[in-house]
Amino acid sequence: MLYLQRLSIIIILVLCTTIVFTANSAEDLIFHFPFDEGNGDKTSDISDNEFEGTIKNADWVNGVVGQALLFNNGAVTVPAFGGDEPKNMTIELWFKPSEKIAGGRIDLLYRLQGGGRPHITFNRGGILFGCYMATKAVEFQVVSTYDAFEPQWYYLVVSQDSEKAILYIDGEKDGEAASGGDVRMDFGVHGMSIGANSGNSNFFNGTIDEVKMWSVVLTEEEIKKNMDNALAVNAQEKLTTTWGKIKLRK
Repeated sequence: MLYLQRLSIIIILVLCTTIVFTANSAEDLIFHFPFDEGNGDKTSDISDNEFEGTIKNADWVNGVVGQALLFNNGAVTVPAFGGDEPKNMTIELWFKPSEKIAGGRIDLLYRLQGGGRPHITFNRGGILFGCYMATKAVEFQVVSTYDAFEPQWYYLVVSQDSEKAILYIDGEKDGEAASGGDVRMDFGVHGMSIGANSGNSNFFNGTIDEVKMWSVVLTEEEIKKNMDNALAVNAQEKLTTTWGKIKLRK
């Protein structure tokens, strides 16, 4: 009993010293939707910008960190952000399909009004999974090597600067493409749709958690640290639940 109590305290202290996600400052964070409200049809961005999203056809469930949204032909829509367009960008999120993805167009992240960039999608143009990015001059794609996505959690990161865009899945580089200019990010003018396309179709049916965008390019080391920290928080929540059950049985 005493050993388990001490072990629990040590784990909590370690997590408290490592819970900061990335070394970047708050001013680099464009938005962060943790989906932790647990009820209602609105969700809040916890960055300094404090954007708000509207939820349609999604249930609150346990996520990688805290709560998450389980979509069933639904989406989170966020109006136009306004503000300056970043020169560099990193998008990160966790997703878990409700069933294996092998075919059929599915949009994970898209512009709210019309077409646009960035656009993260499954089964477009014969490509199972790709991140469609743009500069002021050209549009291009970063293609994944995956041939299927199982009903399990995946940690997705895509970054872009004036030289290249890189796709990471579960902390490992999965694709890369030359960019050749500053980022074009259409969400500021045209809004954003999470879990569906701008026409309210091509739904991603599954769970999404911890959606973030940065105005900087995260390094591979920072990306792996973010993933490890999220999984550590998840493990701690499971430990706390288990410890509570053990105490109840005493």
